[in-house]
Amino acid sequence: MTDKEYQELRNDILAWLSKRLKPKRITHTLGVEETAVALARIWENDVYEASLAALLHDNAKNLDTQFLYEICQKEYPSFSLSLEYASVLHAFAGASIAAKRYPMLSEDIIYAICYHTTARPHMSLLEKIIYAADFAEPGRESIPGLEIIRERLFIDLEAGIRQILQQTVSYVNLKKKKIHPLTLDALQYYENQSKS
Repeated sequence: MTDKEYQELRNDILAWLSKRLKPKRITHTLGVEETAVALARIWENDVYEASLAALLHDNAKNLDTQFLYEICQKEYPSFSLSLEYASVLHAFAGASIAAKRYPMLSEDIIYAICYHTTARPHMSLLEKIIYAADFAEPGRESIPGLEIIRERLFIDLEAGIRQILQQTVSYVNLKKKKIHPLTLDALQYYENQSKS
């Protein structure tokens, strides 16, 4: 992708998002892009891919939950995407919507959008970057341990991912909500990776 092609695509995505996301969500999205690009530079991923995946990661966030559920039932029938996991539906539906609107996007970008809330075992570098950037972007409300995780992501990405997964599982358990099986699989995978 040339610089010109990237800038034109980025501008089109921003114009599209401005019509479908609330201002607060746009601010978060730009924070995720900033963090994803910084991580991509450190970990030597394609910066344009990181930017585009970050911009599109929450494209479905402000859509109706029932609509998201219907997309997920149609596009991902084997993924256990029930309304019990309403908080992750926008990621899967958003990946499908982005793939249809921007068919020139790489499969890696679509997967990074898809798994940015649940994570999964064997994530690509771009998937890890978007998952991490969504958690650590500068506008994220401060929670215990966030600054340590932000620093760790730039030193040891896998260790940072593991900490995010551990913190996410603890938080969801505290809220007495169901954790999506992909998140539990990802936590087990990255904990096993750290022991090998």
